[in-house]
Amino acid sequence: MALNLKDLKKFPGNKALNGEFMLFPVDEKNYTVADIPNLPANRVNVRAIIQQGKKVNPKTGKRVRPLRPILCLVSDLPDPDPVTGEADQLGFILTLRKEKKLELLDKCNTVANIIIADGERTFSMLCNKFRVERLSKFKDSWTPSQQLKRWESELGHMALDDIKPVDVAAAKKVLLKGKSPKTVNNYLWAISGCFDHGIKRLHWISYNPVKEVEREEVNNEIDRYLSDEERKRFFDALESTKSPTLKAMCHFGINTGCRKGEAMGLTWDNIDFEKNTISFTKTKRVRTCVGIDDDGEMIYERNTVTPTLKNGSKLKVVSMKNMPELRKLLIEHKLKSNGEYVFPQDTQHSFRYLLQKCQIDNFRFHDLRHSCASYLVQSGVSLLEAAHHLGQKDYNSVLRYGHLAKDTTEKTGNIVANRIYGTQ
Repeated sequence: MALNLKDLKKFPGNKALNGEFMLFPVDEKNYTVADIPNLPANRVNVRAIIQQGKKVNPKTGKRVRPLRPILCLVSDLPDPDPVTGEADQLGFILTLRKEKKLELLDKCNTVANIIIADGERTFSMLCNKFRVERLSKFKDSWTPSQQLKRWESELGHMALDDIKPVDVAAAKKVLLKGKSPKTVNNYLWAISGCFDHGIKRLHWISYNPVKEVEREEVNNEIDRYLSDEERKRFFDALESTKSPTLKAMCHFGINTGCRKGEAMGLTWDNIDFEKNTISFTKTKRVRTCVGIDDDGEMIYERNTVTPTLKNGSKLKVVSMKNMPELRKLLIEHKLKSNGEYVFPQDTQHSFRYLLQKCQIDNFRFHDLRHSCASYLVQSGVSLLEAAHHLGQKDYNSVLRYGHLAKDTTEKTGNIVANRIYGTQ
């Protein structure tokens, strides 16, 4: 029969326990461990034994003693079953010990050398590792890093082995209420990547609970672009803007279909007015991770220019041969420019004010890119040609505009029918 710690008269001494906990009198000034058999259960503490790693402090040369936090009173332990005589007092104590250890690990600034066993690592510890080892190498690491911090607010204290799909689903319900399906799935992508890192790189866990959490259904078709009537109001408002950059930048965006960062990374030597070409070679990023500080936090620099495009390409060339209005605007803009960059200022605030002025809702600068693609496809340009104009490296990305190509599918459908059935 298992040892019943509540029967202190039979207490065999701390050396007979498993080395992960010990019993001590509550009043350690007046009593010693030898007095425990003569004390009531509510006067004896159960203390965890938590090793701190190094046995000797290299700075002081003194022995590093294990931590001995109080877990409970012996009187708080479960009673033996009256029939079997069994009581899982050891399991009860080890559960409390694990919780106490995780609590101490959360205070890692003061307790930095606690030895961590399998099954005791927390989600916060995994997030820190993932940020340092993986996210810090991403060009756009800010957003997934912030998403992980939101997950940490709900799950960070939990041991990795204790996190189940139901826990992730519950946190998702709390954190992502009211967010769009695409945003919800992006959050799930971030946390799933974190767990995969723990499995494949760190070998801390063998199971990703996020894979069993339902994703949201997303309609990936692009339906936000400027209608002909909206575009007229938009262009009319641009004529009276006080921003020195906004007019040229908006016309540039809707004609070339470029990303905002690609436009802001453009220098005048990228535009050849003789050959009528625009060469995109750089991207200006709002935030770029440039390192890790002593606390494991990522260090960001703002508005840095990187020598590649967002899709990883080194060059995208757009011809201005059939864009005389844009070419004229750029020449006028260059005459007023006195710097290296074509669009040196972020026009975000001016852009928002302009939308209010012309009463256009639910529209972003990036939707100028969608407008460009939509006009191309609606005019009969193939999806492959539209992808080339936009600089889409992944052809699947431009399939979202396929629903706009009604006339094209009518034409191709007729060709297939004639081939199969002859002239209809």
